[in-house]
Amino acid sequence: LLPPRRVLDLGAGTGAVGRVIHGLYPEVELVAVDRVAGPGILVADVLRCVRPAGVSGLFDLIVAANLLNELERHLDVPGRAALVAGWCRELLQSDGLCLLIEPALRETSRALLGVRDRLLSAGLKVLAPCLYQGLCPALQRDRDWCHDSAEILVSGRSRVDFSYLILTHALPHVEPTQYRVVSDPMKDKGRLRLFVCGPQGRHQIMRLDRDRTDANRAMDAARRGDILRLPETLVLTVNTRIGPQTVLKLEAVGSPRV
Repeated sequence: LLPPRRVLDLGAGTGAVGRVIHGLYPEVELVAVDRVAGPGILVADVLRCVRPAGVSGLFDLIVAANLLNELERHLDVPGRAALVAGWCRELLQSDGLCLLIEPALRETSRALLGVRDRLLSAGLKVLAPCLYQGLCPALQRDRDWCHDSAEILVSGRSRVDFSYLILTHALPHVEPTQYRVVSDPMKDKGRLRLFVCGPQGRHQIMRLDRDRTDANRAMDAARRGDILRLPETLVLTVNTRIGPQTVLKLEAVGSPRV
């Protein structure tokens, strides 16, 4: 992915996202928007129109961090999805990315997944956290939701959890055998399990410790956000067993960095 040239930070708040973006890309042109005035903040209400007052042009990256859940009092899930679709339609470059970040609570995460499914119906594509372009399997059971974490060193905390979604107008080519890891490694009772999500949906893969070989060693290194290539002949089920001859390849490490 190319470094963004123009970034739109919607619901910028204290400017934390903008500081991170400037740290990654010092030369980027950042436009920050919020209802409350602050240093470098353009004051506008994102609910009044798709293009906030004073915002011009198109952007390579649109970020809305902890914003959608704040709009719950004003917009239901379909309304929030329509707002994001409008941002992507009116403000995003044809090859740009839209990054949505929400708290990693069950309610906020599941609401984001509901927005996700409606945005797919609107023609947008999901680049992360999964590579599946169908209705989210995590919404099939009330107890499931999707989240990630990042290591931090702030106020004694070692990590922060969050839910996120990266959208694009056109998905880069994805092979039918490419799956993104969407869980932490689960080690128990002489086995290793991972959830992966790709062209055929979300599946659990499992390997017994006694079946660990050089062929499937990539499973040991795989972490949430990585892309694993599975064999074309592997039949995916609810609990797919990885045998000693199953060849796994770790093709990309980590979710797309924007």
